Amino acid sequence: MNFTSQMRYNPETGEYEKYYRLKESYRNASGRACTRILLNVGFIHCLKPEEIRDISCGLTYKYEHQGERELWEDQMTVYSDTVRQKIDEYWTRMVEEKKLDIIHQAFEASKAKAERRIDVDTLKHTDARDIGAEWLCLQAVRQLKFDRFLRSLGWSEEQMKLAIGHLIVRTIYTPSELKSMRIMCDNSGVCELLDLAIESVTQRKVYSVDDWFLKEKMQIEKYLCQTTDDLFKPTNRIMLFDLTNFYFEGRKDGNGKAKFGRSKEKRSDCKLLVLVLCINTDGFICYSSILEGNTADPKSLPDMVDKLIATNPAGGGDDQKVLVVIDAGIASQENLDQIKAKGYNYLCVSRKTLTDYEVKPDARIVTVHDNKQQPIKLQEVHTECEDYYLKIDSPAKALKEESMNRSFRKRFEEGLDAVAASLTKERHEEVRGRAQAHRKA
Repeated sequence: MNFTSQMRYNPETGEYEKYYRLKESYRNASGRACTRILLNVGFIHCLKPEEIRDISCGLTYKYEHQGERELWEDQMTVYSDTVRQKIDEYWTRMVEEKKLDIIHQAFEASKAKAERRIDVDTLKHTDARDIGAEWLCLQAVRQLKFDRFLRSLGWSEEQMKLAIGHLIVRTIYTPSELKSMRIMCDNSGVCELLDLAIESVTQRKVYSVDDWFLKEKMQIEKYLCQTTDDLFKPTNRIMLFDLTNFYFEGRKDGNGKAKFGRSKEKRSDCKLLVLVLCINTDGFICYSSILEGNTADPKSLPDMVDKLIATNPAGGGDDQKVLVVIDAGIASQENLDQIKAKGYNYLCVSRKTLTDYEVKPDARIVTVHDNKQQPIKLQEVHTECEDYYLKIDSPAKALKEESMNRSFRKRFEEGLDAVAASLTKERHEEVRGRAQAHRKA
């Protein structure tokens, strides 16, 4: 037993005071932890916190040793007269209100009724499968009507079900093709959800799924983009463009696009592919492309811009133009000119240092926050260029750059110290003396 308190209005004093209740924690017939109120004690003014604690301890001890009167009477002697008086008072009230034995007996009866003895050594199960996450992914597939779309492409029922099952398993467990086949056959209930015979999930068919998707890539991508637009109604006036690369650990001699290049994962010893993505502000991928592994960042933009224009042409006025957001690695002047010529606006970090600009006294300052709630201040600056420039003040970015500069300076100084130390070694003096003697000869 333990006391809990809650601030309530006391009409006698006209103030908010602690209202005490006596509660008990227990587990029900299902083994779930529960609490119940044994007694509404009320407002207590004459007791100290340690006395209230002693009362709850004494009541608990008395409840647990009801049939051992001498034992708990000896225990009561360790408490003060005030505590013993309150223990007897609260115990009498609980007995009169039938809060003790009746509830305890009812609980034991319900527990005995619900409890069943199981011999775990004889417990067996067969063909147990996971179904929760699979069911959720299947609802998303049906919400997008992706199964109907695959049928419209002429896919057979087995092709469609196998492709969707493979897609669901790889979404949840992110395995390889071979591992996904084993999960579909042994662990996942996706085949039962799709009414797909497990015998039809063969290695040859599973490895063919990616080829089926790649063959219809453009149509699938366009359909999903239009469907998510219909569902979530995005404006698609802001397109975020970025790219990354991934490496192969094998030789990939038969892949014409796999090339050696600059790996963003520091694996330039492996052949790479470049993945280009364009997403809207809701995070949905609108368009994608896979380029050769040695494609430089600026050269990857024209391929994506052409696809953007083919599926989402710019509107008539400047306020309806699509805004292409790119990072500084892609924002070469040639690419910016191309975006402008195609009828788009752009937002990027300038690759050149702007020196000839003026900050007007009445220039408006807008403060935004990043995902860590760190402030970033934007202020318009006046230049002779036709582009619109903003001065950005980010304390977090400045702190990061200062840390990078400090780290670089430290490594540089350590390198100089190492060079200086090597010049003072005796071996170096001996070699230098021999070199001088050789020149004189």
